[in-house]
Amino acid sequence: MKIRAVISGKSVHDEGYRVFLLNKAISEGIEGFSATNGVGPGNYGQVIVLAERDEEAITGLSRFLKESFPPHAHIESVVIEPYDRRVVSIIDFMHLLQVELLDKGIPAILSIKKTQEEMLEKQEQTIGEIRGMRTDLKTQMDDRFNKIEHELQMVKDALHRSGILA
Repeated sequence: MKIRAVISGKSVHDEGYRVFLLNKAISEGIEGFSATNGVGPGNYGQVIVLAERDEEAITGLSRFLKESFPPHAHIESVVIEPYDRRVVSIIDFMHLLQVELLDKGIPAILSIKKTQEEMLEKQEQTIGEIRGMRTDLKTQMDDRFNKIEHELQMVKDALHRSGILA
């Protein structure tokens, strides 16, 4: 038995929906399966599911499609209809999905790496500025301390000369 399900809603993409569905399809023993994001005019906001297996497994999957959703998905409708064309094997779909997710993930990882390198560069600049400030502050404090010592010595000398201090 084969079905085509169209899941529509304002938040069905980038919610982990296809992996969510794949997990259920695997647990139901579905042999033919794919879940694609609808693209193009009139299809955005859709996940299109194709599935093939015996009637019992497809009935269980159909019930799941209508009743279960990823936590952040917002579903408006689930339409399930018979399907008579080819459905890829679930193994092939897993490979295709894995490649697609890697294709999305690698640029994200590279962007994170670039941002991290920029942040480390700024961190090194900040550390350099702090070290410079410490050096400036130490020099200024040493100068002030030396001046205070010198003035204190002058006060002591004046007190000695006036006989107030022995």
